[in-house]
Amino acid sequence: MPFRLTSSLGVQGNSFLQAHQWEVAADYRRLHSQDADFFVGAAQTPPPPALQPPGGQGIRIDLHTVTLGVTYALTDRFRVSLAAPFQTGRVSFIEGDGLRHSERVTDLGDVTITGGAWLFNPRSGPTGNVMLGLGLKLPTGSHRDSVEFFTPTGPEQRVADPAIQPGDGGWGIILQLQGFQRVAPGALGYISASYLLNPRVQTEATIGQRIGLPGDPASGTVPYHLSVPDAYTVRTGVSYAVAPKWGLSASLGGRLDGVPVEDFINGGDENFRRPGYSVFVDPGIDVSLGANTFTLNIPVRAYADRRANLYDRLVNIQGGGNLAKWQVLGGYTHRF
Repeated sequence: MPFRLTSSLGVQGNSFLQAHQWEVAADYRRLHSQDADFFVGAAQTPPPPALQPPGGQGIRIDLHTVTLGVTYALTDRFRVSLAAPFQTGRVSFIEGDGLRHSERVTDLGDVTITGGAWLFNPRSGPTGNVMLGLGLKLPTGSHRDSVEFFTPTGPEQRVADPAIQPGDGGWGIILQLQGFQRVAPGALGYISASYLLNPRVQTEATIGQRIGLPGDPASGTVPYHLSVPDAYTVRTGVSYAVAPKWGLSASLGGRLDGVPVEDFINGGDENFRRPGYSVFVDPGIDVSLGANTFTLNIPVRAYADRRANLYDRLVNIQGGGNLAKWQVLGGYTHRF
């Protein structure tokens, strides 16, 4: 989670970091999908024959990520942040030997460095403000961790499913926005958005073979390289101070997570990616106790669209894949 917005921002008294103040944070995210979470376009449906995994049973994915971060306020308006995610992921499905196995990868993810600036002086406009941010994603997480795959003739090593790889293999540019506005006594409207630009087109890692297309260096089948896709997240909603004396606030909003079919830089490619987006209803609570803030959000999927990538379209295959039904997002921050 390279970009974080506390839902009570602007409601509680510790809204802004003051000049030379530090904030340390620990965020947790769990993402889970199972057999029934398979989508072809916007339709939740069993995989069609061309997309069924071995054994005809669905794929199950479970991701746990803990992100440790630190932020320093250069001034009341300008801050810099460093965030390091640690991820463990598991995907299970029927493999080539006809039995269900699990692939598991645990490793450091892609570290991010970001800077942000409030457009208005926080001291003069405490009821509303907008922050713009710019950051860099370092390719510190592996995108080619290998696992044991069971074939009819025995186990062999192969690149783990990209869903559980801790990194994507590219340097990235992070564009951020967050804003809030008091809309009523004790009530706050908020928005946050983050877009990850990945200029790199593909990695050297492959996930099997694909049919050669016009312009490919070889006919027949060629390696199906992993793409380095862009990604985006948007959150918006309203937070209300339920019990200001106890620092308790509740929020309700929407969340959008997605991967585009074509990247903003370098456009589309015929490599392997899983494009699509999910819209979540995003309820949450947070508690601010002095310098400490605790947050909990449980977004629940309301709509999803698993789109075909460019290669799927060229060979006339309807794209499909798993999209999580829910997430768990927890956070803790301490300021000093």
